[in-house]
Amino acid sequence: MEVKSEVVKLRSLAQLDADAVGTYDAAISRIPEPLVRERLNDFRVDHLRHIQDLNLLIERFGGEPVALSPDLKGAAMKGLTAVTSMMGTEAALVAMLGNEEFTNRAYDLALQFDWSPEVAQLIQKNREDERRHLTWIRDAIRARPWLREQASAAEGSEITS
Repeated sequence: MEVKSEVVKLRSLAQLDADAVGTYDAAISRIPEPLVRERLNDFRVDHLRHIQDLNLLIERFGGEPVALSPDLKGAAMKGLTAVTSMMGTEAALVAMLGNEEFTNRAYDLALQFDWSPEVAQLIQKNREDERRHLTWIRDAIRARPWLREQASAAEGSEITS
């Protein structure tokens, strides 16, 4: 793959991760349950690491690194996530599910290109993170672990004689 073409594709992935950070910020700030907030924050940190790792390659290939700021698409995704998250934890997770499905498709597509082994390995590693994010969010929507957390908190606050 031509270096300039690699830089463009890597910048596109890094921008997608920068946009994802914004959506996580929007959701995390509106979710009251510590369990869900902590897990989403872990995923946010993964996206920050992806940007950092991709930027190292981009710079090595002579490209301009991606800043940690959303582009127009990212701003729209963040806004939609923020509004949806106002409807509660489940709604926030549904919004994040859509965001992660988009990110997963982008990483799937990126893996179809003819990368150098080093670049392909990084993209595969990031893709595995994305799969883990998607799986946890899907499972959380189905199992609603925050409801168990709320029930435990309510039981603990009851006065017993």
